[in-house]
Amino acid sequence: MLPQLTTGHVVRPALRSELPALAAIRRESWWATYRDLLPEAELRGMDDRRTAARMASVLGSPLQQLLVAVDGRGVVRGYAWVGPHREGMPGHHGEVYELYLHPAAQGRGLGRQLLVEGIWWLVERGLHPVLVWVLAANPARHFYAACGGERVARGPVKVAGRELQRLAYSWRGGLPLPG
Repeated sequence: MLPQLTTGHVVRPALRSELPALAAIRRESWWATYRDLLPEAELRGMDDRRTAARMASVLGSPLQQLLVAVDGRGVVRGYAWVGPHREGMPGHHGEVYELYLHPAAQGRGLGRQLLVEGIWWLVERGLHPVLVWVLAANPARHFYAACGGERVARGPVKVAGRELQRLAYSWRGGLPLPG
Protein backbone atom coordinates (compact mmCIF):
# COMPACT_ATOMS: atom_id res chain seq x y z
CA MET A 1 0.00 0.00 0.00
CA LEU A 2 1.03 3.58 -0.49
CA PRO A 3 2.23 5.70 2.42
CA GLN A 4 -0.40 7.27 4.63
CA LEU A 5 -1.55 10.73 3.57
CA THR A 6 -1.84 13.65 5.95
CA THR A 7 -5.44 12.97 6.91
CA GLY A 8 -4.42 11.29 10.18
CA HIS A 9 -6.17 8.11 9.09
CA VAL A 10 -4.80 4.69 8.24
CA VAL A 11 -6.15 2.80 5.22
CA ARG A 12 -6.13 -0.98 5.47
CA PRO A 13 -8.26 -4.00 4.55
CA ALA A 14 -11.58 -4.23 6.40
CA LEU A 15 -12.13 -6.65 9.25
CA ARG A 16 -15.29 -8.74 9.55
CA SER A 17 -16.07 -6.99 12.83
CA GLU A 18 -16.17 -3.63 10.98
CA LEU A 19 -18.82 -4.60 8.43
CA PRO A 20 -21.76 -3.26 10.49
CA ALA A 21 -19.97 0.11 10.69
CA LEU A 22 -19.38 0.10 6.92
CA ALA A 23 -23.05 -0.63 6.27
CA ALA A 24 -24.03 2.26 8.56
CA ILE A 25 -21.60 4.60 6.78
CA ARG A 26 -23.13 3.62 3.43
CA ARG A 27 -26.66 4.26 4.73
CA GLU A 28 -25.78 7.61 6.34
CA SER A 29 -23.92 8.72 3.23
CA TRP A 30 -26.92 7.82 1.03
CA TRP A 31 -29.22 9.81 3.33
CA ALA A 32 -26.93 12.84 3.21
CA THR A 33 -26.35 12.68 -0.55
CA TYR A 34 -29.59 11.33 -2.05
CA ARG A 35 -32.42 12.41 0.28
CA ASP A 36 -33.69 14.90 -2.31
CA LEU A 37 -33.19 12.49 -5.22
CA LEU A 38 -34.54 9.14 -4.04
CA PRO A 39 -37.83 8.22 -2.36
CA GLU A 40 -37.67 8.43 1.42
CA ALA A 41 -39.16 4.94 1.67
CA GLU A 42 -36.19 3.57 -0.29
CA LEU A 43 -33.72 5.26 2.04
CA ARG A 44 -35.60 4.09 5.13
CA GLY A 45 -35.60 0.56 3.72
CA MET A 46 -31.81 0.30 3.58
CA ASP A 47 -30.93 -2.82 5.57
CA ASP A 48 -27.54 -2.67 7.28
CA ARG A 49 -27.53 -6.42 7.94
CA ARG A 50 -28.10 -7.25 4.28
CA THR A 51 -25.42 -4.75 3.24
CA ALA A 52 -22.92 -6.20 5.74
CA ALA A 53 -23.68 -9.73 4.52
CA ARG A 54 -23.03 -8.66 0.92
CA MET A 55 -19.73 -7.12 2.00
CA ALA A 56 -18.75 -10.25 3.95
CA SER A 57 -18.70 -12.23 0.71
CA VAL A 58 -15.72 -10.12 -0.42
CA LEU A 59 -13.46 -10.70 2.58
CA GLY A 60 -10.54 -12.89 1.57
CA SER A 61 -11.23 -12.52 -2.16
CA PRO A 62 -8.08 -12.27 -4.29
CA LEU A 63 -9.79 -9.94 -6.80
CA GLN A 64 -11.98 -7.72 -4.63
CA GLN A 65 -11.04 -5.62 -1.65
CA LEU A 66 -12.79 -3.58 1.00
CA LEU A 67 -10.44 -0.89 2.26
CA VAL A 68 -11.31 1.10 5.36
CA ALA A 69 -10.06 4.42 6.64
CA VAL A 70 -9.63 4.29 10.41
CA ASP A 71 -8.90 7.33 12.57
CA GLY A 72 -6.37 7.45 15.40
CA ARG A 73 -8.97 6.19 17.88
CA GLY A 74 -9.74 3.12 15.73
CA VAL A 75 -13.08 4.46 14.44
CA VAL A 76 -13.92 3.58 10.83
CA ARG A 77 -14.71 6.78 8.91
CA GLY A 78 -15.09 5.48 5.36
CA TYR A 79 -14.42 2.69 2.91
CA ALA A 80 -13.70 1.85 -0.70
CA TRP A 81 -14.82 -1.37 -2.38
CA VAL A 82 -12.81 -2.24 -5.49
CA GLY A 83 -12.54 -5.17 -7.88
CA PRO A 84 -12.68 -6.29 -11.50
CA HIS A 85 -14.64 -4.18 -13.96
CA ARG A 86 -18.26 -5.35 -14.18
CA GLU A 87 -19.93 -3.79 -17.21
CA GLY A 88 -20.46 -0.77 -19.38
CA MET A 89 -16.99 0.31 -20.51
CA PRO A 90 -14.89 -2.05 -22.65
CA GLY A 91 -11.15 -1.74 -22.19
CA HIS A 92 -11.32 -1.27 -18.42
CA HIS A 93 -10.22 -4.02 -16.09
CA GLY A 94 -10.71 -2.52 -12.61
CA GLU A 95 -13.56 -0.66 -10.96
CA VAL A 96 -14.21 1.31 -7.81
CA TYR A 97 -17.63 -0.12 -6.90
CA GLU A 98 -18.28 2.01 -3.84
CA LEU A 99 -16.53 4.82 -2.01
CA TYR A 100 -18.40 6.18 0.98
CA LEU A 101 -17.43 8.37 3.88
CA HIS A 102 -19.35 9.17 7.00
CA PRO A 103 -20.85 12.64 6.30
CA ALA A 104 -18.85 14.15 9.19
CA ALA A 105 -15.60 12.86 7.64
CA GLN A 106 -16.11 14.39 4.19
CA GLY A 107 -13.97 17.21 2.84
CA ARG A 108 -10.80 16.25 4.73
CA GLY A 109 -8.83 14.35 2.08
CA LEU A 110 -10.02 10.96 3.27
CA GLY A 111 -11.92 10.17 0.06
CA ARG A 112 -8.82 10.83 -2.00
CA GLN A 113 -6.77 8.60 0.29
CA LEU A 114 -9.24 5.74 -0.12
CA LEU A 115 -9.51 6.25 -3.88
CA VAL A 116 -5.74 6.29 -4.38
CA GLU A 117 -5.22 3.19 -2.24
CA GLY A 118 -8.07 1.38 -4.01
CA ILE A 119 -6.83 2.20 -7.51
CA TRP A 120 -3.29 1.14 -6.68
CA TRP A 121 -4.58 -2.10 -5.13
CA LEU A 122 -6.21 -2.83 -8.50
CA VAL A 123 -3.12 -1.81 -10.48
CA GLU A 124 -0.97 -4.20 -8.39
CA ARG A 125 -3.26 -7.03 -9.56
CA GLY A 126 -3.19 -6.04 -13.23
CA LEU A 127 -6.71 -4.58 -13.12
CA HIS A 128 -5.98 -1.35 -14.96
CA PRO A 129 -7.38 0.87 -16.47
CA VAL A 130 -9.79 1.64 -13.64
CA LEU A 131 -13.13 3.39 -13.69
CA VAL A 132 -15.88 4.45 -11.33
CA TRP A 133 -19.56 5.11 -12.05
CA VAL A 134 -21.22 7.93 -10.11
CA LEU A 135 -24.72 9.35 -10.28
CA ALA A 136 -24.77 12.53 -12.36
CA ALA A 137 -26.90 14.19 -9.65
CA ASN A 138 -24.35 13.38 -6.94
CA PRO A 139 -22.94 16.73 -5.79
CA ALA A 140 -19.58 15.05 -5.07
CA ARG A 141 -19.13 13.75 -8.64
CA HIS A 142 -16.49 16.41 -9.42
CA PHE A 143 -14.27 14.80 -6.78
CA TYR A 144 -13.29 12.11 -9.29
CA ALA A 145 -12.15 14.66 -11.88
CA ALA A 146 -10.21 16.49 -9.17
CA CYS A 147 -8.42 13.18 -8.48
CA GLY A 148 -7.36 12.83 -12.11
CA GLY A 149 -10.30 10.86 -13.46
CA GLU A 150 -11.37 11.62 -17.02
CA ARG A 151 -15.11 11.61 -17.70
CA VAL A 152 -15.56 9.01 -20.43
CA ALA A 153 -19.25 8.09 -20.51
CA ARG A 154 -22.77 8.97 -19.50
CA GLY A 155 -25.68 6.57 -19.37
CA PRO A 156 -28.90 5.55 -17.68
CA VAL A 157 -29.14 3.48 -14.51
CA LYS A 158 -32.11 2.35 -12.42
CA VAL A 159 -31.88 3.28 -8.74
CA ALA A 160 -34.81 2.67 -6.41
CA GLY A 161 -37.12 2.23 -9.39
CA ARG A 162 -36.10 5.57 -10.91
CA GLU A 163 -34.25 6.08 -14.18
CA LEU A 164 -31.26 8.28 -13.40
CA GLN A 165 -28.12 9.27 -15.24
CA ARG A 166 -24.67 8.10 -14.27
CA LEU A 167 -21.20 9.23 -15.29
CA ALA A 168 -18.06 7.14 -15.72
CA TYR A 169 -14.67 8.52 -14.73
CA SER A 170 -11.58 6.64 -15.91
CA TRP A 171 -7.93 6.44 -14.98
CA ARG A 172 -6.67 5.15 -18.33
CA GLY A 173 -3.50 7.17 -18.47
CA GLY A 174 -2.15 8.88 -15.39
CA LEU A 175 -2.91 7.42 -12.02
CA PRO A 176 -3.81 9.42 -8.93
CA LEU A 177 -0.94 9.91 -6.54
CA PRO A 178 -1.01 10.76 -2.85
CA GLY A 179 -1.02 14.45 -2.17
